[in-house]
Amino acid sequence: MIGGAQIDWQYVIFAPLWLRHSIIAFASILMGMLGWYFTVVPLTEVNQQVQIQLDKAKQQALVYQQQWAALPEINLLKAQIQQIESELQPYHYQPDNGAEFIRLITGYISASGCHLIDIGAPFVSQRGTLTLYDWQLKVSANYFQFVELIKLISDGVRLTTISHLTLDGGPRLTINMTVRLYQLNQGPV
Repeated sequence: MIGGAQIDWQYVIFAPLWLRHSIIAFASILMGMLGWYFTVVPLTEVNQQVQIQLDKAKQQALVYQQQWAALPEINLLKAQIQQIESELQPYHYQPDNGAEFIRLITGYISASGCHLIDIGAPFVSQRGTLTLYDWQLKVSANYFQFVELIKLISDGVRLTTISHLTLDGGPRLTINMTVRLYQLNQGPV
């Protein structure tokens, strides 16, 4: 050391046993404290962050449990679904009624040269063992195309009728009509 006392290492090495053990114990304690400081202190900071995240998760779980408790019971929901399904029962189509019939009608319209302006949702009703599907169609055509459309619908393989027919004149006719499909009920829907 400069300007200070020099350590006599020969005295330290050959010092009495209690002094050597004290120096070793002091160095060990100092190393242990430094090791504890550099390992435990950062772990406690990480532990505190994890604890904060855990508290937030517990609060969020409590909010979810309160929301869950506010929901109606599943049996009540099932009963409501069954009630709505029973109200919608007349609107259940037989397997090939809706899409196939619309495809058939649009095919007739296309084959006759007419142009489909609008097609409404079907009105479904029951009459004994028959289910009646009424589609509202709005078509644009000239007179000969309209006659061809009526012929195609009449010659079709399905039992259909046309009712509520109105024609609006002009260079092209605008035809509003109701096409009814008769379907024989073959069992529960």
